[in-house]
Amino acid sequence: MAKRRRRDQQHIGQESSRRRATGASKAPTEVYKPGFPMNLFSNIGLFAVIGSLAAVVMVAAAFLTTTGGNETADPLPTPTVTPTPDPNATPTPTPDVSATPALKQFAAPESVVDATKFNYEAVVKTSKGDFVIALDVEQAPKTVNSFVFLAQQDYFDGITFHRIVTNFVIQSGDPLGTGAGGPGYNVSDEPNQVPNKRGTITMAKRQGASEFGSQWFINLKDNPSLDYTNPGDKFYPFGEVTSGMDVVDAIGRAGSAQGTPTEQVTITDIQIREITK
Repeated sequence: MAKRRRRDQQHIGQESSRRRATGASKAPTEVYKPGFPMNLFSNIGLFAVIGSLAAVVMVAAAFLTTTGGNETADPLPTPTVTPTPDPNATPTPTPDVSATPALKQFAAPESVVDATKFNYEAVVKTSKGDFVIALDVEQAPKTVNSFVFLAQQDYFDGITFHRIVTNFVIQSGDPLGTGAGGPGYNVSDEPNQVPNKRGTITMAKRQGASEFGSQWFINLKDNPSLDYTNPGDKFYPFGEVTSGMDVVDAIGRAGSAQGTPTEQVTITDIQIREITK
C-alpha cells in the first residue's frame, strides 16, 4: 500500500514526504520566454538596430516638415506697397515734346550780299572765345552768300565743333553734330587758286562731291593736299581768320587724331559785319 501511494503521488506530480525531507527536488521545468513585443527588449543587438532606425525616421520626418521634401520652394512674393497720394504735393510736369526746336531747313539761300558795295566779316563767338573771319566775296560770292545767309538765320547758334583733328582742321556747321546734317540745299563749288594755308576757312563736302551744304572747316596748318592743285578732291577757301587765331588753336587742342573732340566746344553766335567799300 505504501508503494502504490508513492506511485500515485508521482503520477500527479507531487513528491513524497520522504523525498522532500532529504532535500531532493523535481527535474527543472522549461525556461519562460516572453512573447512579442516584450521579447524584443531581451535581445540587446536587435533593440539597438530598431532604436537606430527609429532615430533616422524621426530626423527624416523633421527634415521633410521643414523643407517640404525634395521640391524647390517657390520664392515668397514681394508685396507691392502703394503710396498714399499727398494732396499737397506739387504735380510733376509732363515734358513738352514740342519744346525741342526743329532743324532749320531751307530750299535755297536768299541773296543777302552785295559784292559791289560791301566787304563782309564774320565774328564767330564760341565757348572758347571769339575770332574774326574776313570773307572773300570777290573770289567766292555764292559761297559767302550762303554762309552769311545761314548766319543771319541764326543757323549756327548752338552748333558744336563736331570734328576736331589735331594739327589739321576744326570743323563745324552741322546742326546734328554727327557730320551728316545740312541746311536742306547744296551749293556748287566755286573753283579758285587760293591755297588752304593756316587760318583759311573752307566748305566741307563728301568725298568726290562738287557741292556742299552748311559744314565748314578752318585749317590749323598749311594743308596743300587740299588745294586746287591736288589731283583728287579739291577744297576752295572763301575766307581767312584775321583776329583770334589763338582761340582757333585753343579749339584745336580739344581734338584728337581721330577727329573726336575731347571736350565740347560750341558756337554761341555768328555776327555778320558789312564793311562799305
